[in-house]
Amino acid sequence: MRTIQEIKKQMTDGIMQSGVLSESLGIDKSKTWEEQISSVSLINLLLGIVAIAHYSLERIFDTFKTEVEERIAAAYPGSISWLWNRAMEFQYDEEANGYFNEHGTYKNIDPEKQLIKYAAVIEEYNMVQVKVSGKDYSKLSDEELSCFEAYMNTLKFAGVKLSVSSLESDDLSLKIHVWRNRLIMPEEDDEVLKAAVEDYLNNIRYGGTFNKTRLMDAVQTVHGVEDVTIESCVFEAHDSAITTTELNVQNYSPIAGHIKLQELEVVYE
Repeated sequence: MRTIQEIKKQMTDGIMQSGVLSESLGIDKSKTWEEQISSVSLINLLLGIVAIAHYSLERIFDTFKTEVEERIAAAYPGSISWLWNRAMEFQYDEEANGYFNEHGTYKNIDPEKQLIKYAAVIEEYNMVQVKVSGKDYSKLSDEELSCFEAYMNTLKFAGVKLSVSSLESDDLSLKIHVWRNRLIMPEEDDEVLKAAVEDYLNNIRYGGTFNKTRLMDAVQTVHGVEDVTIESCVFEAHDSAITTTELNVQNYSPIAGHIKLQELEVVYE
């Protein structure tokens, strides 16, 4: 999508190339628009208004196009978006067979029976991973997960291999080094830093990727923090292997789909 500046430049270039318009405005074609037209002149202000209007209209069209494409993808049976929607519609106390209409959705929807509050559907190699959690990122019980897996296997297309899981959130043990402005933050305050870290973790899209730089950016939004470095960053997943990962790179994809802060150690300067 074009920026406001690009739209305005296209208009000013058109005026410069037009013999009638450039002559009526007294424009010297050997100079640029900015070199001879004041930024506060009436023509510049009018072009700015028109550029903003064009930009707003293009943004509306672009947003509408994106929404239409997302709806088409979500409605297309077997697509990742379609599988995600079906996962979110799962109702626990009904059998997987016999409750669907011709579109593969429940005939009767009862929000009280919908256990899945968070879901991620990830296409990976020769399979599709489906990660789910209940309220407050809780793990489904063995019986609930078994029913959900049967439900998803009923809906999936032939030949598609699903890997369905519901785990407790990956635990994060974090040590950070913080430089603070003592006039603004005279006392060490672990709680406000903890809140910033947890806010960042909870705003990562379920099934999304943790990023060290974005975490540091989140901590630096705390009033009084001037700089921060990550000393250590260790994740422990609650899979069958209790996988532990000491992060030495930028990104980490949680095995459970979500990350919970288990321990925070802060060194202050």
